[in-house]
Amino acid sequence: MSRLVPQYRRLPSTAIVFLSDNLLAAANGSTVDIYDVQLKTLVCSCAVFDSVRIHGIVAQLGDVDSRCIEVLVFGSKQWTVIRVHLDNARVEPSTVFYAEDWIKAGHWVQDDKQMWQVALALAHNQVLVMDSTHGNSIYNVQCAERCILYAAALYGATMQTLVVAAGTVFNKVLVWDAWTKDTEAQVRVQLSGHEGVVFGVRFSKDGRKIMSTSDDRSVRVWNLDEKCAEAVLYGHGARVWSCVEAGGDWLVSASEDGTCRVWRSGETEDVWRLCPKNVWAVAAHRNGCMVAAACGNGAVCMWTVGGRQRIERIDDLDTIALPDPEQTLNWPDRDMDPASDSREREFIRGFALTWDSALVVTNHGHILRHSTANNSWHMVAAKYGALSGYAMVAAESKAGKVAAVGMRDGTVLLVCGNSIRNAQLHTCSVQWLTVTQRSDNVYDVITVDNSGDIVWSLVTWDAVWQVVARIERPTAGMRVASAAVSHDGQWLVIGSAIGSVYVYKHGDLKTIDGLRTDTTTVLQVACVWPQAHGRHTVSAVSVNVDANGNVRIVSGGRDGWVCTFSVLDSVPVDAAPDAVCVGDVVLHCTSRVQVTRGWIEQLLCVDGRLLAVTFFRKRLELVDVEAAHIVVSTVCAGGAKLWQVVVGSAEVRIGFVKSGLLRTVCAPLSQSAPIVLATGISATDIRAVCAIDVQVGGHQMHVALLGGEDGHIRIIKCNDTQLDVLTNVRRHRSVIRCIQSIPSICLDGDANRFVLSAGAGSELRCWRLDSSSSDDELALVDWAQAPVLDDRDIRIMGIAVVHRELSIVWIAAVYSDASVVLWRLDIDHQTFSCAGRAASDIHAHCVLSVASVKTNDGRYLVLTGASDGQIIVWDVSAFITGTVDVTKANIALEAVLKVPNVHRSGVNTMCARVNGADIVVASGGDDCSISLTWIGSTPPSVQSITRKELAHASAIQSVSFLGGFSICSVSTDQRVAVWNQHLELQDMAITLVSDPSALEVSTIGDDTQIMIAGIGFETFTMPCSYQ
Repeated sequence: MSRLVPQYRRLPSTAIVFLSDNLLAAANGSTVDIYDVQLKTLVCSCAVFDSVRIHGIVAQLGDVDSRCIEVLVFGSKQWTVIRVHLDNARVEPSTVFYAEDWIKAGHWVQDDKQMWQVALALAHNQVLVMDSTHGNSIYNVQCAERCILYAAALYGATMQTLVVAAGTVFNKVLVWDAWTKDTEAQVRVQLSGHEGVVFGVRFSKDGRKIMSTSDDRSVRVWNLDEKCAEAVLYGHGARVWSCVEAGGDWLVSASEDGTCRVWRSGETEDVWRLCPKNVWAVAAHRNGCMVAAACGNGAVCMWTVGGRQRIERIDDLDTIALPDPEQTLNWPDRDMDPASDSREREFIRGFALTWDSALVVTNHGHILRHSTANNSWHMVAAKYGALSGYAMVAAESKAGKVAAVGMRDGTVLLVCGNSIRNAQLHTCSVQWLTVTQRSDNVYDVITVDNSGDIVWSLVTWDAVWQVVARIERPTAGMRVASAAVSHDGQWLVIGSAIGSVYVYKHGDLKTIDGLRTDTTTVLQVACVWPQAHGRHTVSAVSVNVDANGNVRIVSGGRDGWVCTFSVLDSVPVDAAPDAVCVGDVVLHCTSRVQVTRGWIEQLLCVDGRLLAVTFFRKRLELVDVEAAHIVVSTVCAGGAKLWQVVVGSAEVRIGFVKSGLLRTVCAPLSQSAPIVLATGISATDIRAVCAIDVQVGGHQMHVALLGGEDGHIRIIKCNDTQLDVLTNVRRHRSVIRCIQSIPSICLDGDANRFVLSAGAGSELRCWRLDSSSSDDELALVDWAQAPVLDDRDIRIMGIAVVHRELSIVWIAAVYSDASVVLWRLDIDHQTFSCAGRAASDIHAHCVLSVASVKTNDGRYLVLTGASDGQIIVWDVSAFITGTVDVTKANIALEAVLKVPNVHRSGVNTMCARVNGADIVVASGGDDCSISLTWIGSTPPSVQSITRKELAHASAIQSVSFLGGFSICSVSTDQRVAVWNQHLELQDMAITLVSDPSALEVSTIGDDTQIMIAGIGFETFTMPCSYQ
């Protein structure tokens, strides 16, 4: 029996079902996790299979009031029946049985004695009916069409009514009867129409319809009476895996594109984006509209169908048209030439929404107000000043009561109700403006003219229009795209059209009539974060100050990403690696998350919720940034048209101009984000894992840092029952290949630990783990970034911390162009510098792995392994001891030993340890072998090489030393192996992590914890005494 015991896992969830009104079961690898949907907690986990991933969970039909239910669980060729006690969620596992073929579907049927038995549909279009207790075959039926199935569904409460729907690899759905025992059954209905493999089939509740999903990205609803498709539903952006009926006449489909799409009457009713990739399964509550989804990143989510509004047609919106010319010419206060109307059609130049009206500025220079209650127009101002032919309109977004209008002559109007205030702020046309409410009747107005001059004004209805400051532009080409002012008036943030965020601090304000204002101030930029959104426009910014004075800045861009920054005041300039600090203000980017595949045009803060107005594929969507769900979605004219959003605590009003008409809609502001029962980790490959102990809230916490193909770094904590994601940050622009912790220099633990991450684009970053909070919180602060030496397409394949002395850290990094670089990190000054570099012709092949040791005689050695199977030893002692002048960059590294033919192909992974005067190097290769190389350190020379051929069935991805010189290895064959120093196999276990890429070993108490990461995450434990 293996001593490697699985402990925690978060794997793609591939099956899900409601067991009762309160309990939900979801697959987590070979484990069934049971959640209480009322308490929103995991109440039980039951390991069902040893090494098989669950693909289906089917609850027994029957009495819904029963306090105990039997559940069929199957995966691969195995199946079992577990008993779940609904009152306390206790699970009784049972015997695992084996089928002769891959199981594609399972179902409960009653026999002649009204006993519940199990029906299984197999991959070669065969059905087995099995005794649910003993696993004996009762009968089997083979369909005459002996094709391979990718999906199947069964329907019928008894053996005499059992019907099969088989989804084939030939794009068809075959319907046949499975009650003809021990004979070949003929296909009763053949449904053709899909243009790709059928991945999912399901019967409707009455059995008269079939829903099928396919590789062709469609959902088809088939009418079995008519033997044809009554609906063909397109909308998903990738393959569709499954579909289920929900309450009413809704259908819910799950797709590879990471969304669940809700359909009604043949149209998309709603879209829920639940994870970056793959929602594998959905389940509907039997008593209502509750739907649960099993996601590819391991998340389990639940939500209510029909809980928010989604508008699909322009005609469903309210339409506001300008009054006809005959009506407008009869207005007594409208002084205009009738002949001019006949020469030029009047249209909407700009507008501003309130909850019950709309303010419109026309190309003729008229300001009109439309009342929603009685659908009437009122003239606010006729042919006002220089408004004819030109007007820039912006509205305050919280209540929509105030609108600012910029004119050709530089005048700015502030319109509230039927009152107008104006000020001559510029000498040329106002090109851009925004207005925000600071407090009751106090508004901040930011205006920009065609020459680029920026003016910050403060307006009240009982005081004169005051200019707070004129804003300095750091560069002549800076073009303002967005701006925001904090509620205390201390901070101004501007987003530019070239992706940069500019921060201004107004720290010397005078007070006049209770208002802070200064008519002579020229405000200079305090800090710039260049290219926060690459070269994309920063189309939205927000700045908030909490009760403790902490400043948070949020930016949204045309790249669809939202960046969050914390502002540190009175900190040295060099404290921000990516920001350019002009004054004593420092920015730290704390998070970066993609909100939409389109672009972001506005950020709104409502009752503590950060909402983003996004545009994608001619849809305007209001997205809750933190909850990552769409609150309101409507078809629109696109992001380039005139539009506005007014949002309150309970509803939102959206308006835009299309074809000369103002289209508006009021929709409830959905408060119900998806209920996340299990937090996902990553839907793509995790390529790096690092375990670390940190002090949080006065106690020590053991956490793991994960990095992978999506560029995110996640900090996870293993609790008693499940994994919690503490932090999720993205600063890497592409794949993260390696994460390493920097040793702490404090004997009693370091409140601020540091870690390194590296990967594609030659990105090498240092992070500070901020655990200063009194709660169980852990933040990642982007501390420093190494400069890119050459082509950004070069990848860093591995890093190793060579030595740390106080704030100086020496790091070895190996690159895909065969180069080896020694970096010097100054933690205090937050800078990387290149101290030494090896020419790429020394290895001549891609360097895949790196390790480092300090010998007993005080020398620092770096070991590198390349794709040619060779290991090279480098002596970097001169750099660390100060013999070499490190101010001279790119000094050549010295190779002191070459060890050829350690592997027959690439040295994928290695680790090193000192044993007296020798160095022991454990390595794993692309040739499926493990090697132990003994190297004498004085001088470096090869003592012996021990190789275990075909240690695994495929390439070895990671090795690590356990206690002494025992080795743990993991391979793409999904086997975790333990070897002694003679490379004799001591233990082996199978991990359910697909494509395992990383392994980390740590000690917790008397046990060794082994972490495996790939497509999913899993930990094993084994006694330290066993090593």
